[in-house]
Amino acid sequence: MRRLLATALLALPLAAHAWGSDGHQTVAAIAEGLIQGSPAEARVAALLGDMPLTQAAIWADCVKGISPSQGYAYPNPGKYPSCAQLEMPARIAEMADYVKRNDRQCELGLDEDACHKQVHYADIAVQRGRYQPGAVGTRPDDVVGALRAAIRVLQGKPSPGQPNFKSQREALIILVHLVGDIHQPLHVGSLYLDAQGRPVDPDKQGFDRASFTIGGNSFLLDPTTGSKNFHSYWDNVPEALRPRHVDAAWLSEARQIPRDAGHVLDWSARWGSESVVLAATAHEGLQFSPKQGESWQASLPEGYEARAEAIKRQQLTKAGARLAWVLKTVFPN
Repeated sequence: MRRLLATALLALPLAAHAWGSDGHQTVAAIAEGLIQGSPAEARVAALLGDMPLTQAAIWADCVKGISPSQGYAYPNPGKYPSCAQLEMPARIAEMADYVKRNDRQCELGLDEDACHKQVHYADIAVQRGRYQPGAVGTRPDDVVGALRAAIRVLQGKPSPGQPNFKSQREALIILVHLVGDIHQPLHVGSLYLDAQGRPVDPDKQGFDRASFTIGGNSFLLDPTTGSKNFHSYWDNVPEALRPRHVDAAWLSEARQIPRDAGHVLDWSARWGSESVVLAATAHEGLQFSPKQGESWQASLPEGYEARAEAIKRQQLTKAGARLAWVLKTVFPN
């Protein structure tokens, strides 16, 4: 089902993937401000060279433009405006190399078509109330596991398998993106529905593929919402949350986010649990039609936009602050 949806989305802007470029660059801009003057800033600059952190933040989505069926070429330069800054021979070769090592070498889950695509998310039923390894919609290389793997490599430890990182630079580039992904609630928590549009619990009732909603991508919205489906509604960020609005006041707000307790390798599971709870909140008040083909029509309750924007700002702020804390932790000197 994800493969079919991906085909249908080829004509849509890249913003249909995980916060969109603006959201990911907002996360990176906040982190840049918070690591300024620290050893982490110097280490990040040494690894990325002439690639700014805000550019690294969208790399993992632009990689989806590499086509394995066309010899790992990048066949459609210019298709995604946000990726234009990465569309040069050296950058494309770097992306192709990553895709070759992270194409179909893993156990593909829920009809995904590439290993590097499934690291962006998990699909945990909101009824779980937390990230729970082994639950329906989790994998060793889901967004929680992939973040843990990237952190291990940045600590100088070997990559545990998939995703396959050839260097600390590559692990850093993926880390920057996935910290953003895991803070988008619908990239971790998911609502499963029956044919009548009623919630079901795949872990208790047994997983029925027909109930899989592709993280809200199967919930079609009224065009007046500005988004084709519920997932893209949450990926999109309003003007006020775009990177050019990251100022001293926003950075001051981000500095109030405390460093997570415990070992850095445990942080991603905690963030995932937080997003499962927020995903349940995100679905509150929605009304669903019976299933029509492969989708359900969804309607948003009154006042939903303001509620969603508040959560988006909160999560982008936390993501930027937590990315900075990860970088300061793995690069202490």
